[in-house]
Amino acid sequence: MNGKQQYYGNIKKRSNEQRNDTLAKLYRESEYANESSLKPKKAKTASRSDIDDFLSDASDISEEKLKEKRSAKKRRERNEKKAAAKASAAKVFKRITIVLVVIAIIGGGVFLFLKTGASSTELDALETAEAKPDEIYYSRLTGKEVANAETTTAATTCIMIENSPSARPQSGLNEAGVIYEAIAEGGITRFLAIFQEAKPSYVGPVRSVRLTFAELAKPYHCSIAHVGGSDNALNLIRNNSEFRDIDQFFNDKYYWRIRSRAAPHNVYTRFSMLDELNFNKGYRTSEFNGFARVKPDTTPIAPETVANTINIPMGSATYSPTYTYNAEINKYLRSYAQGGEHYSISEDGTKIRNAPDVVIAMKVTSIARSSEASYADYVTTGTGDAYIFQNGGVISGRWTRENVNSELRFTDTSGNDIQLNRGQTWITLYPSNNNVTWQ
Repeated sequence: MNGKQQYYGNIKKRSNEQRNDTLAKLYRESEYANESSLKPKKAKTASRSDIDDFLSDASDISEEKLKEKRSAKKRRERNEKKAAAKASAAKVFKRITIVLVVIAIIGGGVFLFLKTGASSTELDALETAEAKPDEIYYSRLTGKEVANAETTTAATTCIMIENSPSARPQSGLNEAGVIYEAIAEGGITRFLAIFQEAKPSYVGPVRSVRLTFAELAKPYHCSIAHVGGSDNALNLIRNNSEFRDIDQFFNDKYYWRIRSRAAPHNVYTRFSMLDELNFNKGYRTSEFNGFARVKPDTTPIAPETVANTINIPMGSATYSPTYTYNAEINKYLRSYAQGGEHYSISEDGTKIRNAPDVVIAMKVTSIARSSEASYADYVTTGTGDAYIFQNGGVISGRWTRENVNSELRFTDTSGNDIQLNRGQTWITLYPSNNNVTWQ
């Protein structure tokens, strides 16, 4: 016997013991006893106190009055059913009316105005309310659709990631919105990976910052995650309140060292930590415009100049990236001239091929250094040659940046902004004495 059966069995037993046959019969016909025939969830609403009240009332009145009370109850139930049916019909009528109004607006708003006497302002408001689509928001970093307006101004985080062979495969690069690549020291390249809507749970190896990357990060109003850095970069970041410094040296608990790699190639972090750190420091939003992007759902146009393979020479073949265009996914599969395919790796060991939507090669001039001579710095303000690769083709243009606070722009020969595809953009700053090639 289940709980419900036992419950109502006890009630029936109690009524039989305490009342005569007439009261027992009336009780069984009452709303309380009838609850046992309803669904279990609804049956539980008949409490013991309700039943006691019913039996108490029944013991004080005659059988005839009890029958009158039962008839009154039935009349009340019929009236309630009629009222419910009337209310339901009213709802249906209201919905039909709304549909007819919308059809009238679509087919001829003037006719509705003449028939109903509604003002043109009221008609405009109704039409706007019915026709207005849900608003769509796009990332300023990648141009891709995001969940809400808050995400478009969410705090950005710029992470310095190493690129020596001992650091490969890196983690988190595949999820970055924009990546800058440049020689950091001794011909070895490094990455500045910028994140906003993406929040990877495993990012690294995190390494030291250089002046070139600090200057490129400035207009994004991002927190810069790094492990120390060159003197000129640290002086710029630490002595300028407009920079958001989250150096591992002073925020050690938000980073950790993995055991599978030796120092200094083993510092990692995750966004659950970095988001907490940013929040605690008051870094809640970031304001920037981002690159000019093509309109959503734009069909790629066949390029004037085809570029299915790209070679960008850096310090050596170990660090010189090559790209192969994959038309099926409209992305560029990244490799190295010497070193094979370039992957990112997740914490569980899964490898993901790095494949940006847009590849940009940006010619830059090096800056002579009087100290820390092995470190490399480049001019990132002014203007210079740039090659924009997307949709399997190349556009020869220019990069332009007025000052360190200004955002980088890519323009065509007429000075118009080049519309970049939406998605990850990978920008390589290559030395001016080298030449980019493609075929």
